[in-house]
Amino acid sequence: MGEPRVRRLTPAGAAARAGRIAELTRLAYAGSDPLPGLPVPDGARESEAAVRRGLARGTRIWVAETDDGRLAGALRVSADAAGGWEVHRVCVDPAHHGRGLARRLVAGVEAAALAEGVPRLWLNAVVERCLPGVYARMGFRAVRHWSADDKPLSETTLERVPGAARDPSALPLADRAPLPSDVLVGWLSGPAGLLAVVGAGLRPEEALRAARHGAPGAFGPGEPVGVDLWEDAPPDARRLLTGRLTGLARPAAPGAYHFAAPRERVGVHLMPRTLHPRLRAVLRLAPGREPSGTPTTPARDTAGVGPS
Repeated sequence: MGEPRVRRLTPAGAAARAGRIAELTRLAYAGSDPLPGLPVPDGARESEAAVRRGLARGTRIWVAETDDGRLAGALRVSADAAGGWEVHRVCVDPAHHGRGLARRLVAGVEAAALAEGVPRLWLNAVVERCLPGVYARMGFRAVRHWSADDKPLSETTLERVPGAARDPSALPLADRAPLPSDVLVGWLSGPAGLLAVVGAGLRPEEALRAARHGAPGAFGPGEPVGVDLWEDAPPDARRLLTGRLTGLARPAAPGAYHFAAPRERVGVHLMPRTLHPRLRAVLRLAPGREPSGTPTTPARDTAGVGPS
């Protein structure tokens, strides 16, 4: 059997397969988090009625189909007021994981966007689910970090200029100058557990390095796995966070707190907004995706750059 074929459904074709698309979405989103313990993804509760409501509003659907017509993957696209396309509900059947189908689906959308003169593609991705890094490797650039309204999670808006160059090694961090009042928590994972290192006035990638350099010798080797940010925090924010961390973990060095447990068992790492509502995750690296070299932020995309 060959590779699934990617194509855009006609409105009639999408309506005829609305139930199957909803079923595929539920299957793909259920249990999809790389670290357990997060709220259930909205996609895991998808319904045929929701798919049909989107189609009525003009949503278009791309699918990846096997030779016998079964759905292996799908995504949806909605036009925004500025003429861009929002990509959402990207889903791949778990039986087809590891075959690059999500990347091929997004590439199909980008090819159509180029042909139709669409100025940008964009999407929202939950940081704690390690999703921004997936799209950064597809060439999307983080432009904004924000807090979800309906659950204690953090989100990143990413965008891509169709046809722009890609830097798959860039971290999904918004290009923003640090403020002296910013408070950050860098996370380091190692054989001894998890280390949180609190700093101030840093860029997020500097907080990653600070976590590694701030690890006491007793902690042992570790890899940076995430950053949290309290943007433009009040003067007592650092004292507040360190006080709460002291109650949850063992102080290991000035500003460093050792959790003798793996990542999936440390609630304030899974969802830092449970430590404080204004402490937002801006980076989570999926297991096996930790940086081996110096982390970088992406350069700004520019229109007219040829595809890589």
